[in-house]
Order: sequence, then structure tokens, then C-alpha cells
Amino acid sequence: MIEPHTAALLEPYADRPGTRGGLDYPPDEFKEVVARLDRMKFQVFIHSIGDRGIRTALDAIEYAEEQNGPRERRDELIHIECLNEKDIPRFKQLGVVACMQPRHCAPDITGQWAKAVGPARWKYAWAFRSLRDAGAMLAFSSDWNVAEMEPLIGIYTALTRKGLDGKPEGGWVPAQTIDLDTAIRAYTINGAFANFVEQNRGSITPGKYADLVMLSDDLFKIPAEKIKDTNITWTMVGGKTVWSKQ
Repeated sequence: MIEPHTAALLEPYADRPGTRGGLDYPPDEFKEVVARLDRMKFQVFIHSIGDRGIRTALDAIEYAEEQNGPRERRDELIHIECLNEKDIPRFKQLGVVACMQPRHCAPDITGQWAKAVGPARWKYAWAFRSLRDAGAMLAFSSDWNVAEMEPLIGIYTALTRKGLDGKPEGGWVPAQTIDLDTAIRAYTINGAFANFVEQNRGSITPGKYADLVMLSDDLFKIPAEKIKDTNITWTMVGGKTVWSKQ
């Protein structure tokens, strides 16, 4: 984690100059661990928060492909909070899914995070737009109970980069906001793709599981700031109504 200064960074923490955090494995050892899992056809999920941790994970996945040959791996990096610009194109190049949690970047809960990494690294903090524009597959989740479970709060945050209090004006690092279509796909079909289950879930398509919700508002017709206040009015799971507000 960034806040306790344990996430591995390429350069020292802004508020603790003598610290860069640490890796759980030496890089060369980690490469061999990932390569071995890859040879066994496991899909690898790696929690990577700091830019050094992210680079180490990408290096290991690249090494696994070099050792074991090409295949559709759909390996995932989880969190990707502090990203170095040089590593952005590698997600598409390696077919790595960027599994991220939009609520984590909300300024009402990231004060210590922002102080720890320093303004020079804010540009690619939770770099949703940069990754999307580089062709990376975004798959969003909540990381509950660290953050709220509700996807609507995550969508609101991804679109506004604001806290639940609506601040700051214009959002924090607004250059990394994304559009509604991208956010919805990240919470639906992209998540299904990331887990090799897009054939039966992730979209409203004949033949797939009918796991659906109905909302109180059309998200495409209301301001992004109102999305967090939208309610679920009806829920269907497997083609059967399991809850209704009425």
C-alpha cells in the first residue's frame, strides 16, 4: 500500500525520501514463479500498486511469454495505482487486463496517498484514460470492504474523479476521467472477458445468463454527478426476478 509506504516505487516517497517500499520477491525469482505458473496454464493475477511493483509484474509476464510461447493468457494486474508512463503501452502489448477500483482514487479518501507519492506522480494516478487510449482492457471492481461495493459509486468516480461530497471542483487529475460507455463496459463485459466467461455473461445477449438490474434513472441522460444517487429498482438473476422495489 502507498499510505504505509510499503508499495514498491521507482523513486523514493515524496514524504519519506529514504524509502521506496519493497517487493515480496526479488525480480528474477518472481519471473521464475510466474513462468512456472504460466507453464501450468494458470491465469495469473498480481496485486501491483506502486510503479516499481507494476513494472516488476509486467516484466515477469513478459518473461513467461518468452519462455512458454504465445497464448491467450488474460493475466491481470490488480489496483495499478501509481503507474509509470513507460509501462502504459505494455498492457496491450502483453494482453494484460488492468483490473482497477475507481473509488480508490476519490479525493475524499486519497489525501495521504497523494501526499506520499507527491504531485510529480499524480499525472498517472489511476490512469484510466491513458490505459484505455493505449488499448488496454479495463475491468473495474470495488475491492470491498476497502471501498463501497456499489458499481454506481465506482462509475461516478471514474467519470468525475470527485469524492462523494462532489469535491474538488473539476475533479482530482481530471485528465484521467473516462466516459460512461467505457466505465459501464469495464464493470460488465470487460470483467467477463477478464475471467474467460464472456460467452455466458457480461452483456444482455440471447443465450447468456439474464443477470440484470433496472435503475431509477437513465445514466446516459443525467449529469455524471447524479449517478451516485441513482437507485436499483429491480434485480433479475438467471432469468428470475429476485428483488423489486415495488
